[in-house]
Amino acid sequence: MKFFQLSVACFLSVVLTACFHIQLKGSVGGGTLSVAELRDAGTVVATADSLTPEGLLNLWGQEFWDEQPSLTRMAFVGITLVETDSIDADALYLATASGGEDFDSELKLGLSPNPAAVQGSWHAIVSGQHILDGNLKVSALTEALYQQLSARLDEWSDAEIVARLNAAAELVVGDIDEDGGVDYEDVLRWNRTFDGAEFWGDLSAVDELSSAVTAGQPAQMLKSKAKQVLGNHTVVMEFDAGTVTLETLNWDSPITAANFLRYVREGFYDQVMVHRAIDGFMIQMGFLSYLGLNDDGLIEWEIKTPGPTIVNESSNGLSNKRGTLSMARTSDPDSAAAQFFINQVDNASLDNGSAGSPDGYAVFANVLSGMEVVDSIAGERTASVSGIGGDVPLRGVVLESTTLQ
Repeated sequence: MKFFQLSVACFLSVVLTACFHIQLKGSVGGGTLSVAELRDAGTVVATADSLTPEGLLNLWGQEFWDEQPSLTRMAFVGITLVETDSIDADALYLATASGGEDFDSELKLGLSPNPAAVQGSWHAIVSGQHILDGNLKVSALTEALYQQLSARLDEWSDAEIVARLNAAAELVVGDIDEDGGVDYEDVLRWNRTFDGAEFWGDLSAVDELSSAVTAGQPAQMLKSKAKQVLGNHTVVMEFDAGTVTLETLNWDSPITAANFLRYVREGFYDQVMVHRAIDGFMIQMGFLSYLGLNDDGLIEWEIKTPGPTIVNESSNGLSNKRGTLSMARTSDPDSAAAQFFINQVDNASLDNGSAGSPDGYAVFANVLSGMEVVDSIAGERTASVSGIGGDVPLRGVVLESTTLQ
């Protein structure tokens, strides 16, 4: 099935350059696609209608049509060709699909004789280069990521928008285009029919968003459904003092959540020290590997080498309340890399816009269970340790492992 999809994708990208494929649960034929400037929906640079089964039959002829299985036909229904004369490769655009009929709304993997009329619209943020390269999907998944960013598109630069799209992609799909990594291009290549198993979350959430678009539900309902598509990831943290289970906040903090989960998958946080513990404040880790105690009973450790720093997402509206996880950083707001802390109490002074920390510390996860473990660690006896600093638990508290569930 994967080979078939890639074969179709290669054919489309060569023969039908600057093409889109509009789809929800299945391919949507007879829909309208418009391409406009991202921040000015009134400036439309291209429009086209998507291919219907009747149109495909006319193109192929009856004999060739009869030779093809229904699934093959559906792979071509929904194709939409756009003119590229006005497309700037370096610009970002908003592709909006609307109307038409979903020819596999019941997910039976073939063209249905009773397609569902689509009453709403759905979107994809695309670069001009993506359009020129062709073979893009405008799907419920691209709609979810559009909904995540739509309210703040005017606040962010194109580079910031692309960074958030790439991070969100890591949270929802695998390497669809098989280029060795995951980024937003994989979302633009994701096909509900062929790539359902490559979606990391609850696939029914994608289908519910598709149904909401098909029913023409209002924007607030679509945003609610989109939030479920981004979902949460559960991580189990095994300390030597007990277990803490948390969930990432993918909708609010995609860059930070994706960054944290990358470290979890790599095992970066396994056998790290809690190097700061302040009762009535927080516990912090992600800086030092714990090597044990030497013959004199002193902690042995080494500094870990983190990856690149990330943008500060503290303006996401989340507060540093008890049980939240936030990124540690220096005085540079965008200096967070791997270190994080768990708030033991409500720490509003760490929030974006606060008097003490106007740039804020980015909340990216919530503790689901195990705050009693956090409390016990925060209450450990501490001292200053040369090379580390103050508030270091004397006995050497260890985060033994982190596991993505």
